[in-house]
Amino acid sequence: MSQESLNIDPLAFARDHGQRAGELAVAAFERLADVRVSDVGSVRYVASGRLDGEGQRWLSVHLEGALQLRCQRCLEAVDWHFDLDSRLMLVPEGRALPDEMLEEDDWDPIPVGARLDLLALFEDEVLLAMPAAPRHESCVAPSRVDGDDRITPFAALAKLRSREV
Repeated sequence: MSQESLNIDPLAFARDHGQRAGELAVAAFERLADVRVSDVGSVRYVASGRLDGEGQRWLSVHLEGALQLRCQRCLEAVDWHFDLDSRLMLVPEGRALPDEMLEEDDWDPIPVGARLDLLALFEDEVLLAMPAAPRHESCVAPSRVDGDDRITPFAALAKLRSREV
């Protein structure tokens, strides 16, 4: 799907029960370039708008895919699979929400203007869900440098610390 079709009028999209679905290459997510190891893969998306009985406009987003991130323990690539669902209340810019609405856990309010870039929104959702320190489930940090018998600086510090006790 072209980048143009991912720019919507969010309030009209919700009012008209709009829907966009497709697949985007991982490389399209530019802000993820610093955290991913490769551009391999894609992200499937579905964005649906709706208007409820009280006139409130909503956007539901479903994202599914995988990214190759850097393991923070061994520094090798680790696959991070995600299947995300978000329910967003569309709030026209400049309109304030009562505090009790902001405490809701089932959805998040987002301020919207005349245009909404769905690609940027999808990227935000992935960034928010991403683990802070990705790592393999069973991974051992290297304790030696390239098979050398020298002890790493952290192992040497641990040895010194044990002597102090």
